[in-house]
Parts: sequence; structure tokens; C-alpha cells
Amino acid sequence: MKTNLFLAAVLLSSLATATAGYAATVSWNLPASYSDGTPIAPSDIQRIQVKVYTGPAKTGPWKWVATSLPGATSAKVEDPAPGRTLWYTVRSSLQGAESEYGEPVGKTNFDILPIAKKVMRKMITPRKMAALFSLLLLGGLVWFLRHRRKKGKG
Repeated sequence: MKTNLFLAAVLLSSLATATAGYAATVSWNLPASYSDGTPIAPSDIQRIQVKVYTGPAKTGPWKWVATSLPGATSAKVEDPAPGRTLWYTVRSSLQGAESEYGEPVGKTNFDILPIAKKVMRKMITPRKMAALFSLLLLGGLVWFLRHRRKKGKG
């Protein structure tokens, strides 16, 4: 049996991730040949397992997060935290032989609304709003008195 599987980059040729939610779906194409070009038998293709890794940068460091069922072409993995980016890569394995890491693909979770709401709740309290309102009133009163005094002189 050949020990080198076709480069994992082929697996990532159709990598796709969900746009929102608690779980991202990573999908791939299973390799049809080994790195030397020899075809993989169709019965063996259905036995290929894929390990999915995530990392904070395109270069890793990689952390294993999921292993697919044999022959599967997708897996559910963790979604990036709101406002963060996670990178995904895969490695295929068949009969103990493992491919190289595939070309990493990143996903950014643009759903920062929950973070913004949390920050706003902590930043804008009734006490702070009262203090800000008082400062605005005081500033307006100072401006009014200075403006009035200048009119009286001129």
C-alpha cells in the first residue's frame, strides 16, 4: 500500500465554513490518488479519515479539533469567537499513513453585536449618564453666563 496520500491541499479545495452560529462546518474533497499519482482504490477512498485542526494564525500552531468518519467530506468544528479569526487546516489518513497539512483557510466571525452590547451595558450606567448630563448642563450654563457677560460689555 502506498504510504503517501495526495497532498491535503486537495482536501481543502472546497473548504467552506458557516457564516454564523455556534459551529462552523468545514468541508473538503477526498483525495483520489497518492502523492506519486497512483490512484487510490474506490473502496479505500471511503476509508480515508480526515483530521481537522484550528489555529490562531495561518501558520498555526495547530490544535486538533475533530476527526471525520471514514469517507466523510465535512465536519462540525468550533466557530471563531465574535470579532475573532480562526484558521482551519486538515490532514487525511489511510491505513496509518498521514498526509501533510493542507492549505489553511481562515474564517472571521463578524458578529460583534453581543460584545458591543456587553461593552455598552458596562460603559453606560444610569449613574454615568446622570454625571454626563450634569456636566452638559453645567457647560451650557457657563457658556450662557460668559456669552451674556460679553453682550453686556459690548
